[in-house]
Formats: sequence, structure tokens, C-alpha cells
Amino acid sequence: MNSPYGHSRFVERSLGVAWRLLLVTILFLTFFPFVFMLMTAFKDTHQFYHSFWLPAWPPHLDNFVTAFNDMKFYIFNSLLVTGLSVSGVVVGSTLAGFVFARYDFPGRELLYYGIIAVMMIPGALMLIPSFVWVKQLRLIDTYSVMVLPYIAGGQIMGIYLLRGFFSQIDNALFEASQVDGAGVFRQIWHIALPLAKPILGVVAIISALGVWNQFLWPLVTTSSEDVMVLTVGMLRYNSRVGGQYGLMFAGYTISAIPLGILFVLTTRTFMKGITSGALKA
Repeated sequence: MNSPYGHSRFVERSLGVAWRLLLVTILFLTFFPFVFMLMTAFKDTHQFYHSFWLPAWPPHLDNFVTAFNDMKFYIFNSLLVTGLSVSGVVVGSTLAGFVFARYDFPGRELLYYGIIAVMMIPGALMLIPSFVWVKQLRLIDTYSVMVLPYIAGGQIMGIYLLRGFFSQIDNALFEASQVDGAGVFRQIWHIALPLAKPILGVVAIISALGVWNQFLWPLVTTSSEDVMVLTVGMLRYNSRVGGQYGLMFAGYTISAIPLGILFVLTTRTFMKGITSGALKA
């Protein structure tokens, strides 16, 4: 005779197995597009049509060489624009966040909440006014047409995060540094920045992801391949390779490598920054 205890154990184990199978299925469906992209990148056109779902032999490593030669200038432009933009965002948001947190001046709260309110405005709504503005400044088809708006827009989230973090630092540290003769910039460099490294990492990572994946703004403001970034350059690359799916997916794989490296190198920093912000709150 089966006991109720044994029956409940059986149900519990069955539910555990079913739950694990569901998680494995979700994980497989999540990562299969990346696996399919990588498999296809090693195929030629004949292999693509005759071995659609499975790997094919021999692998065509020359797809990556051809794709990289076609896309290397786009990758360089994206790295340059991202590096300049992230540097500007980190510096600007650090200075602004420190001023909003540590100094009291007329209209401070009104100005701060006015800046934060910009986050509620959809980017598409500002597309045409921003385009007219940069055209009047003769910035079309330059690096500046991407870098300057990215710095201006990316600082908003950075100011919000850093102002909250700097507000939590004990004011006695800054008062002691003032007694020792430290000015504003020495206070930022020697006190604020070392303590804010995790939050600065979060700001830098979020900004880098946003700039690297930006598509619409570079599409409407650049047409010269000399300054064209990777997201827009992929359109021209796809038109050049046509129906050669191996070359096309090799290009997709190469374009994903920089973000993959960023993810591997900064995951710990990002999680530490998120945890730090949660504990400060």
C-alpha cells in the first residue's frame, strides 16, 4: 500500500524534473539563434541550402577573412565613436552628479529634475529637431554628429546614478579634505572617484551598449563610409554579399564579438555596481 508521503515525494520529483526540462528548453531556444549564426558562418551557399540546420564539412574559414576585410573600417569607426562617447559621458556625468550632490545653489532641484525629465521624452520624438540642429551646425557626416549627441543624452542616466551615490558619501570626508587644502577637482579625484568605481562601471557599460547598438541616428546623419559605424555599415555589407549567407552570417558573428568581449570583461564590475547601488539605497 502506497503511503501519502511516498506519493507526495513522487509528485515533488516529477514537478522538479518537469521544471528542469522547461528551463533547459527555454535555454536552448534562447541560445540556438547564436549557435545557428555561428554554424552558418562556416558554410558556403551550397552547404547552407543542403545542410540548413546542421553543421557542414569542410568549414569555410575564409568567410571570416572576407567579412573582416569588408567590415574593418566600420568596426574601427564604432570603436572610436563608442570610446569617445563613453569617455565624455563618464566625465560629464561625474562632474554634474558631484555638483548636484555636494553643492547647494539656487534652482538646483528644478534644474536636476528638469534634466531627469528628459528621460521620459521618446527618442523618436526628438529625431527631427536634433537632425535640423546638427545640420545647421554643419556636423552631418562627421564623427561629431554622433559623439556629441551621445554624450549629451547619455549623461542623464549617469547624473541620476552618480548624484544618488555621491549623496550617500559622508560629508566629513570632503570637509577633512577641504581643511587639508584640497579643491573641488582633488576631492573628486581622490575621494569621489575611488568610491564610485562600481557605479562608474555601470554608467560606462550602459553607455557603451547604447552607443554601439545605435542604428537610427547614424543612419539619418551619415552617408559616407569614412565615418559610417558598424550597425549602418552592415546594411551595405549585406547588399554587397547578396545571397551568400555564409559571408553574411560571418559578418554578423564578427559584429557580435566586441560586445561579447565587453560582456565577459565587465560582468563582475556591472554586478558589483548594481549591488553597490542597491545597498546604498
